[in-house]
Formats: sequence, structure tokens, C-alpha cells
Amino acid sequence: MLVLTGVCSCSKAQTEKIKPDPVKPPVAEVKDDMMIGIYVSPGIGYITDHHFKNIREANVDLIQDISLSYSQTNKLAMLDMAAANQLKMFVADQRVDGTDADMAAMVNAYKNHPATAGYYIKDEPRVPDLADAAMRYKKLINLDPEKVPHVNLFPSYATGALANVEYEKEYVEQWIELVGAVNLKYLSFDNYPFMKDGTLREVPYYKDLDVIRKAGLKYKVRTSSYLQSIGSDIGLRRPDANELRYSAFTNLAYGIKLPVWFTYWTPIGSTEKFTNAIVDAQGNKTDLYEPFKLINGEMRQLGKTLMKLDAMDVFHAGLSIPSGTKRTPSDFIWKAENENEFMLITHFVNPANNRVYIMVVNKSLTENKTFAFKIGTAVTNVKGISKADGLEKDIDYKAADHKLTDNFLPGEGKLYALYK
Repeated sequence: MLVLTGVCSCSKAQTEKIKPDPVKPPVAEVKDDMMIGIYVSPGIGYITDHHFKNIREANVDLIQDISLSYSQTNKLAMLDMAAANQLKMFVADQRVDGTDADMAAMVNAYKNHPATAGYYIKDEPRVPDLADAAMRYKKLINLDPEKVPHVNLFPSYATGALANVEYEKEYVEQWIELVGAVNLKYLSFDNYPFMKDGTLREVPYYKDLDVIRKAGLKYKVRTSSYLQSIGSDIGLRRPDANELRYSAFTNLAYGIKLPVWFTYWTPIGSTEKFTNAIVDAQGNKTDLYEPFKLINGEMRQLGKTLMKLDAMDVFHAGLSIPSGTKRTPSDFIWKAENENEFMLITHFVNPANNRVYIMVVNKSLTENKTFAFKIGTAVTNVKGISKADGLEKDIDYKAADHKLTDNFLPGEGKLYALYK
């Protein structure tokens, strides 16, 4: 993600080399509820019930704290306020970069707090940083196997940091192998597509989502991503409500299990200048708060099903499709009647019972769309997954001719359960 130089300290004081210990099995499983996250915690002057209640009411579950400059007392105050509002936190503490004893003291300070969900290690490590981050990750697993150590990777377009590194093999997969797939709770990365000139950084957006999707399948790890909800003076525009929806559902369509918004609170005190986010720098709600709240609620409900599914393939339709993506095969079970319409079609499978689900996303950022689909003859019924309660619901599937027509808002995604 972008660097908030006025919010976090990036000092790497380390007085003693940490010994790499084997991870103690078993590693606790990540729970099956989809959490909706935000980056970062409100600043120390805004740790109030009012602001944390607004976060909770926006259908947020998790705050990812990254500030290494606040004291343990400050962190515990944040955790207390989070717990009072049924929120969880990934805690950042500068001792994460210290000795074995430092890390143990850090974990002991927070591990029994009901709001602690994990520990921040590093944001956007370069390749030379991966080994140290992996060692600390495994150290935290040993110290507190129930929690999530947090490391977030660069996108592929961060060429200044990654230089000529081959993104998939030499960065993403190297990270997984250094940590050990069995230890990795989430494979996390960031990728921001909405550019200030009005364009969509589409090719790397979908390329990276697919790299992360495939790595998740290959190594059997859950995936997480940062969703753009802010603009900045480094060339990003502030998304509108349709673009928030597009971010949410395109990420879910690529199998993301932990979506985290960058950012909820508007950052200040940085060399980088930001637009307003979901709330402004004083925590006042902006025009994006209500659509943000609605979209999060919808993701949560779909998450009841999506957390159980693997995104086996993602297909694109449209007059043209982004380089590196692919169209639906001619014999696929779900086809758009008009393949010139811009949409995503994801083939999901529940590995527990091999049930098939399809997700469709309207890729238009501005237009409502009515899409018609031809469904394979082996399908006897199609039901929708409700974004209101997460349950299956009857929809207007024409079983006799195996056709379905449905309406989509700009950027909207819908999930369907197939019966054979």
C-alpha cells in the first residue's frame, strides 16, 4: 500500500539476531467468517466510542494498525475501544523488529486481549526483506498460534522496489515458501487501479489478482487484498460509489477472502497528499460512507458462502479483454449470450462437496446492465445467493431453455448456486 510517513514509524532497530525456530504444530485454522478490514486505526486523538461505533456500523470487522510509534498504553486503549465496539485489530508495536525477548514481551502484552486478532510485521517488503519477515512471522506463530501475523506484498507495478524481479515466482511464491504454506494465514497484497487521469490501471490489476488467486490455490492459503477507497497526489483518483462496488466484487470474484479498504480514515501529516476517504481527517463521514457501509454488508453476506469456495477460473467478456486474461471456453457451463458485454465470470467450486457456483461482475463503472446467460444442459436449477442474508433464493431461471437474465448495478457482482 502507499506509505503513510506521518502515521507510522519504519525504524528497524534490532539488537540481537532472532534464532529461526521450527513452528509448533498445529497452527490454528483461520475462522470461516469473512472479515471486512480497514487500514489504519484512527489516530490517538480519535480513540473514542463515537468514531469506533461509526467503524462498526459501517460493517467493518477488523482494523489493521500499522503505527510503530505509539506506546503499549496507547495500543491497549485502542484495543479496549475496539473490543467495546465488537471490533478486532492487528496490533503494530515496534518490538516486532526486536529480539526474541522483545517479541515475546510484545505478544504477552496483547495476546489475551479479546480484540487482538493479529500482529503487524511489515508492509511491502522488498525481496531482500522477505527472509527476515518470514522468520518473524514464524516466531509469532510459535508465540501465539491463534493470531494472524501480518505481512503485505507489493503489486507487480512497483518496479522501483521490485526492479527486474519476476513477480509470481521470485516474489509471491518465494514469500510463501519462506514462511511455509502451512503457516501462512493469509497471502496479502495491494493493487490500486483508479488513476487520476480517469483511466483504469486494468492490466496489472487483473494480472496480480490472478497471480494471487493461483498462488492461493497452489499452496492452499487464503488470500487478502487492499481495496482502493482514496486518491492521492501520486496519480490516484478518489473512487466514487460505483468504483467502490467494482473494487469489492472484482476482488471477491478472484477469490479474495479478506478485503481491506485503503483507507477508511483520511491520512494527514504525510509527504503524500490524500483526498478524503470514507471519513475525513477528523472522522466526519463523507459521501462515501453510506455506499461503503452497504457494500461491506453485502460482502459479508456473500462471504458466508465464498469463504468455503475456491475460485478455479476467472473469465472475461467484452469487445476487448485485458492482456493476460481469457474468455470463457466454448463448452463452459455458463456463457454470456452477448460476449461483447463487459463482465467477469468466475467458476467457483466448494472442495468439500464439489458443488459449482458462478459469480458474475458487471465491469462497467457507470452503467446498469441486464445480462442474459446460456446455462449448460446438465444444470437443472440455478439459485441466487442473497446479499441481504447470505441464503439461497429462487430467481427467474428458465429451466426449459436453460437461460437466465439478471440486472446489475455498475461494478456489481452476484453469486449463483448451480444444481445438477
